[in-house]
Amino acid sequence: MNRHLLTFLCTLTIFTVTLNAQTFEKKFGFEANGGLREYHGDMGSALYFKQSPDYQAAGGAFGIYLNPSFDANIYGSVGDLGFYKQTYDVRTTENYRQGFRSRITEVMLGVTYKFNNGYILDEDVMIKPFLRAGWGGIQSVSKIHHNVIGYSNSRTWFASAWNAGGGLKIRLSPALDFVLSEQFNYSFDDNYDGVPFTLAAAKLNKAEEGNKPLHDIFVYHNAGFVFNFGGTGSSGYKIKDSDGDGISDKFDICPKTPENYEVDTVGCPLDDDKDGVVNEEDKCPKVPGLAKFDGCPDTDNDGIQDSEDKCPEKPGSVEGSGCPDSDGDGVFDHLDKCPFTPGDKDREGCPANDKDRDGVADEDDKCPDVPGVKEFDGCPDSDKDGIQDSEDKCPLKAGTKEGDGCPDSDGDGVFDHKDVCPATPGVVANKGCPEIKEEVKERIRLAARGIYFESGKDIIKAESFANLDQLVEILKEYKEAQVGIEGHTDSQGADAANMTLSQKRADAVKRYLSSKGVEATRMTATGFGETQPVADNSSAEGRALNRRVDFKLTY
Repeated sequence: MNRHLLTFLCTLTIFTVTLNAQTFEKKFGFEANGGLREYHGDMGSALYFKQSPDYQAAGGAFGIYLNPSFDANIYGSVGDLGFYKQTYDVRTTENYRQGFRSRITEVMLGVTYKFNNGYILDEDVMIKPFLRAGWGGIQSVSKIHHNVIGYSNSRTWFASAWNAGGGLKIRLSPALDFVLSEQFNYSFDDNYDGVPFTLAAAKLNKAEEGNKPLHDIFVYHNAGFVFNFGGTGSSGYKIKDSDGDGISDKFDICPKTPENYEVDTVGCPLDDDKDGVVNEEDKCPKVPGLAKFDGCPDTDNDGIQDSEDKCPEKPGSVEGSGCPDSDGDGVFDHLDKCPFTPGDKDREGCPANDKDRDGVADEDDKCPDVPGVKEFDGCPDSDKDGIQDSEDKCPLKAGTKEGDGCPDSDGDGVFDHKDVCPATPGVVANKGCPEIKEEVKERIRLAARGIYFESGKDIIKAESFANLDQLVEILKEYKEAQVGIEGHTDSQGADAANMTLSQKRADAVKRYLSSKGVEATRMTATGFGETQPVADNSSAEGRALNRRVDFKLTY
């Protein structure tokens, strides 16, 4: 334990560096903290994360300044502590889970030794290491897990204890420090782990060699904040501060800062917007600006500060209050209702009777309510392809005159407004869609022949699913094609019944294909009954051929 404590404190001291001074400390301090507890005792050790740190606590402290080296403190914490392990029982020759969980409250009176006492470190350092020791009492309410006959599972006790540790404070402001510390707690009774000093290893840990009785220890690793108040300073006297900005002259980079100027951590006047003009002299302290405008900006660099510039993002002239005359009609942009169209001064910069403000007077504008171009007498050409929208079959896509204003996006010789497959090269005969190859048509015919239904019903037999799935793949490949599903029967039975049955079977196939991802809007299902035989119905073979489902792909 001593080795760990020494290592911890040495590390804190090494990393303590002298930074620019803050305002001096107050005489009283209240600390609030929280952290983790770890056990070390008769059962074993969980120190420094040997077991998962599952036990939390919260604490507080009140300190009073005594002199540059020492503070008096009352401090304590409340929280959980525990430890568990597997233990061998020589009586039952079995392993069992031994351990405890305890709610422990500690209160201590003590002293703190400060390294920033003017002898070891300057009093004004930002990072301040310290040692703390105290004497007080502990109360514990424990739940103990063991297999000792006649020994209680619950225990509540009070005992005296001492405490030692250390840490460091990091100054955030004259009234606030961030603190990190580690405290070792040693009790003069030994009950909260369920292994009292007199019982120790002899009973609960009999099978463990080398186990010796030990008053229990726990470590509290914590972090928190210290709120400082009252008093005149950490040394009992005020450090020299010529400009009265709260930064001692020793660390003040700007020791002649004017009175009542806000300063940063090194004693220089604050400049929040980093424009070179300090806050107290900056008329625009939150926006970077120029010194000649008292820290206010001139965004467009036209020599007129933004607060007086009617067009702060467009360079202009003094005559135009910072605005240009973009259309050169003698009306500056901030007064011009048609700033990009030359007009008349008496019409606020707009041309006579131009409702849509497209530069074409209403009497000459064939589209007076829609902005257009002069080339088409005020009518629009949205895609700027030289064909006005009223004559353009693709008014939002630039095209050619041969294509009535449409492009041929896939380069297959069929313009987009007539191309069913505008993004896929095809043939003219298929309205711009790819030609369906003979081998694909043959695959469709073969798959269609393998579609079977239960006799006299529209229920598809399971043996048909593989063929239908082949059709799904083909239809997804030719996704722009329309699909005609035709149901046919033989001549057996009444004509009306056959017509109804063929329609239901065609509908059943459509539903199946749709369930597999083929869009229903692409498919039409039609029943033809016995009206379109492909073989002689007088023979069984012919009737079998006539009972079928045909597929036709069109564009």
